[in-house]
Amino acid sequence: MTTNYSAITIHRLNLSGDCFDHVPVSSPGLWNMQYGESILKHNLVRLHLQLVIMIMLPRALHSILKLLRLPRITSEMLAGYLIGPNVLHALFPAAAALLFPPMPNQAVAGLAKVGFIMFSFLNGVRMDPGLVKISGKKALALGFAIFLYPFTMVHTCIIKFPPESRFSDKDRMQFLKNTDIYLALITTSQFVGVNTVLMELKLINTQLGHLALASTLISELLRFAYSIFLGYLQIVFTIESSLGTKMLMSSLFFALMVFVVAKAMVLWLIKRTPTGKPMSEVHINFVIGVLMTMSATSDAFGVYYLFGPFLFGLVVPAGSPLATGVIAKLETVTNGLLLPLLLTFCSSTFDVFGFWKNFDMMMDFKVSAYGYGVKLVLTFLTCMACRMGARDASAFSLIVNAKGVLEVASFLSFSGLAAGEPDANSAMLLIFVLTTALQPLIRLLYDPSKQYVGYKRKSIQFASHNAELPVLTCAHKQEDAVAALKMLEFWNPTRTSPLSIYGLCLQDLVGSFTPQIINHQLGQKSSLTSSSASQPIVDVFNYFKTEFRRVGVVVSAFTAISPQKLMYEDICWMSFDKAVCIVIVPFHKKWNPKGQLVHESGELRNLNIAVLDRAPCSVGILIDRRTSHGVGSMFVSSPTYRVVVLFFGGADDRESMAIGGRMAGSPRYV
Repeated sequence: MTTNYSAITIHRLNLSGDCFDHVPVSSPGLWNMQYGESILKHNLVRLHLQLVIMIMLPRALHSILKLLRLPRITSEMLAGYLIGPNVLHALFPAAAALLFPPMPNQAVAGLAKVGFIMFSFLNGVRMDPGLVKISGKKALALGFAIFLYPFTMVHTCIIKFPPESRFSDKDRMQFLKNTDIYLALITTSQFVGVNTVLMELKLINTQLGHLALASTLISELLRFAYSIFLGYLQIVFTIESSLGTKMLMSSLFFALMVFVVAKAMVLWLIKRTPTGKPMSEVHINFVIGVLMTMSATSDAFGVYYLFGPFLFGLVVPAGSPLATGVIAKLETVTNGLLLPLLLTFCSSTFDVFGFWKNFDMMMDFKVSAYGYGVKLVLTFLTCMACRMGARDASAFSLIVNAKGVLEVASFLSFSGLAAGEPDANSAMLLIFVLTTALQPLIRLLYDPSKQYVGYKRKSIQFASHNAELPVLTCAHKQEDAVAALKMLEFWNPTRTSPLSIYGLCLQDLVGSFTPQIINHQLGQKSSLTSSSASQPIVDVFNYFKTEFRRVGVVVSAFTAISPQKLMYEDICWMSFDKAVCIVIVPFHKKWNPKGQLVHESGELRNLNIAVLDRAPCSVGILIDRRTSHGVGSMFVSSPTYRVVVLFFGGADDRESMAIGGRMAGSPRYV
């Protein structure tokens, strides 16, 4: 008796009749390719070439467009237009079909979304909610108005289709479905986008920049709370009340776990790091792993997959060693690779010719463009009601309505962008036009240096000997403050000719979006954990104030936390606000007691040059070549000092003679 084993085997395998195309991933090599076969048919090779083009082409374009002072995002989006259906597919269809086939590119889209996750986390890390506490009434009013206008437009917008419209019922339903998302994203002010524009325009630590950051942060927090509440109501009234309650409870539970458990873990990691030491690589890598887990967990809880990373970023203290370490670890790969990839990939889906051909069908584009214009006008009128000047109000309106990476990534997540819907893709054109046009307009409207135009440049030469002499002293380190105060001791302050010293501690802004100026006389404290680094400098100023109070010296200490390349704005504003006669900044080179050069900083040199160009008063650069350094040198005194003033002619030498004249009034100087 024979047995049909083949039949048994087939039965156990449960064969299916479905057929699948073989997808070649890796290439066998150029020499093993079949005749006529392209190496670009292998997905891994094609992905590598796509990444090279999407990374190198935007950089090449930016090297040219930056001469026109256009932002980097313009180059990245323009690169997407070039490799999309507008240029590459139109001029070289065969090569485009091999290199960028029309099928959905899931690999690049996945990398783009990973970049969006990291971008959201870094935004949460840098965002400082404590800025709301120190915001004034104007920032609160503008922040509420910026939040209210998009909310009102989205919920009061009524769309009516004319009878002769070419829209089918299906198109109308799809249009109405996308309108709310489209209009909300275009008209909403994003804190991250505002910060990016201010950094590129070097306005982040100006008065207008501080107001824009505070207003958009208030608007962002209001919108965040409103979106959670609105999502709950939509589920309750459109799906099922019990399901809405479950989703709300799960979201609150997840947020509670982040703000309690994750925050306790973060603070524990920071406490294990010695003061002044960087965070260990093990701890930083662990936090990055938790970041990815947060994204997956929030998605599993039924909330947006960016909800977890953003909340986790908020619990990391801004300016802490952990924030600094994580930003240093992720910023290069995020801003240098993943975000340009995201912008180029999203822009490559837009078809300019198809857009103009079907312009009458682009209803989402038209509604959002009108809504954006209305938002600009309403913001301008609100600023005028807050008694801002017309130029400042115009610049503020453009700044808080700036668009960028966040809007592009949001369209990738929420709209039919990946599916190639023409009306959804038109958002790329609107964002491209806005990002390209806004920055030149803002530069034209607002120049912070013009506030010093017409201001009489103050100097020691024309200051009265029988009045208080205001001086601004800047210090990056404790040694800078000691050297400056030791020199000011020689200026012979008396009760009839007092000396008013404003000490400004300059601290680099790291791990945060928010620049700050702290007035220590008012007991102000920064919400940034790194602000304690300036305390030794403040202690030096306080000691000098205590020791020389009886001889006509008044000392006020401040701390300015801002990007190092923009610190000149804080220095110039402080000198203007306090009407000082001279600004003293430390030299960019340092020597040890043996006369050997131990430190040289090109950044400090550029900072001093910027202060010399912009300051509304005299500027003195202090070169410290003393044989004794440190705090202990403040206690070392000599009965007499030898002072030499060299005069060759010119305004600078006349200023030196004026300082020498003040020193000559004391019997201690020869």
